[in-house]
Parts: sequence; C-alpha cells; structure tokens
Amino acid sequence: MLSKALSHFPQFRFRDGQKRLWNPILKKTFVNLPEERVRLALIDYLVLEAGFSAHRISFESPVKLEGDKSSSRTDIICYDNDFKPLLLVECKAPEVKLDEKAAIQVARYNQKVGAPYVLVSNGVLDFWFETKKGEVKHLQEVPAPFQIKNKVENNFRYWGERGFIGEKLPPEARAFATNSCKELFGNSHQPIKFLKFDDYSPEFALGHYYRIFGLQENVKVAVSSSANPFGGTRLNTVLNQNGANTAFFSSSIDLIAEGEKVNTEIHSGTGTFEVDLSRKTGFNFTKKITDLASDFYKLLLKHS
Repeated sequence: MLSKALSHFPQFRFRDGQKRLWNPILKKTFVNLPEERVRLALIDYLVLEAGFSAHRISFESPVKLEGDKSSSRTDIICYDNDFKPLLLVECKAPEVKLDEKAAIQVARYNQKVGAPYVLVSNGVLDFWFETKKGEVKHLQEVPAPFQIKNKVENNFRYWGERGFIGEKLPPEARAFATNSCKELFGNSHQPIKFLKFDDYSPEFALGHYYRIFGLQENVKVAVSSSANPFGGTRLNTVLNQNGANTAFFSSSIDLIAEGEKVNTEIHSGTGTFEVDLSRKTGFNFTKKITDLASDFYKLLLKHS
C-alpha cells in the first residue's frame, strides 16, 4: 500500500547554517539523509494521526543477532501500555526497492524483538505484517492500533516546523504560504520528491521537497516553498527537460510582500537574471500556486 510517510514530512532545524533533521522525540538533530527522512515522516504519522504516544517509541535499540559479530540496531519500536514490543519498523531510502531481502532482515530482527506487528517502508510503499504463533501474515490494511484517529491541522506553524515557511515571513503573505503548502503537498497521491542541490547559496534553500508537474512529454516543473537559514521564505521552481535540470528560479516571498520589484533570480545556461516575478508571471497572493505552474514553466523556458 502507499506509504503513510507520503502525506507527512520530517521537521527541520538550521544549525550553523546547515539544514538538519529534527527528531521531536529525542530532541536532537540528525544529518539530512533519505532513510532518516522516511523514519521521521513515519513518526509524524504515528504520533499525529495514529495518536500513538511518543513516550512509547524507541529508536535504534541494539539487537544481537545470531551469527553477527556486533549488535544491529532497529529503526523504530513501538511499545504497548505494558511496554512490551507492539510494532517493529524498518525504514529504507525511497530509492531502495522493498524485496525479500528487506523482509528477511526485519524478520531476523523480530526474532529477538518479538513484536506482533512489523512494518517495512521506503517512504513510498508500506508493507505491514502480523506475526502470530510463529507465522508471518502480510496485511492488506493498517493494523487497528496504528490506524488514523486524529486529523492533523496543517497550519502555518506546522509547515514552518517542517522547513516549508520561514519564521520571518510578513503577516500579509502567511495565508498564501500556508495554502500553497497544502495545495502542493497535502495529497499523498501527488508526485512529491526531495531534491538535493549542491554549490548554490543557502539563501535559495533549494534542497527540499518539491511537487512535480508533468507539463509536456519529457518536460517537468518542480515547485517548492522552503525556509532558508535566515528565516526567509523562498518560492523555488526547477525546469527539467529530458531528464536534466536546465534552469531554476528562486523568489523571495518576503521581498514580494514588501513590494520590492527585484525579488527573483533566474539561473540557467544562458546566465543569471534578476526579475520581478509578479510582472513576469502575474503572480500575486490571491492566486493558487498550482495554477501558476505553467506560467513558471514559460518563464524558465524563455531563459533556458
């Protein structure tokens, strides 16, 4: 089944200008790695939607398996009210195919853990299992203790904690930013991907989750809202043609809200250009961000 991680996102914090993952249970930051993003997105689901107590979740518990020279570590264990293992979770990076090898790994761990439920996830697909009387059964739906019980309020604070909106965003732009995040990332059936960019100013905050729009054959536009280390909010759009990123623009939502006419930088093989996004595309805070994707594409195509 589609992963519950698809509709959730990990929290981020900036440390010395570096974007790091924030674990709200351990109260510490981690390196921003794909597998860790999956793990924390699942934690988001378990705590916020399934209503599972954060006090009954552990990370990286050591497990000594027969034949291993050193202890292995589990990704997540959820405990019942008597603090007996209830769920063992193994997380993989999204590009890792879930196969028999992954299932065998978790089964080996669970010989020592003894949880009645097992989840294997790569953040795209979830595979749930129930272990009973020595037999392992693949489940077609989420077990009752981990089904949805609460509705998450995806408000300004929610998106800010997850690195989509900067804390210094002017009040007049906050409703637009919040609604844009809901439109871009609020549906688990939308194509969403974490994109990483190197060698660009941290001010642009390019490395983040993007909604992918397929506009033409072999032409895609990726759109994101992300916070930078200085509390600003960037609207970033990347043009991909035939599998290669050919241009991007990064707009300061803060500068647009303040009425600044130079608020966007376009980068492509033909050079770097400073423009006013509103004048070039008709962008304003009353429009839906998803309705502007084709206008963003035309702007980038013109400069690529």
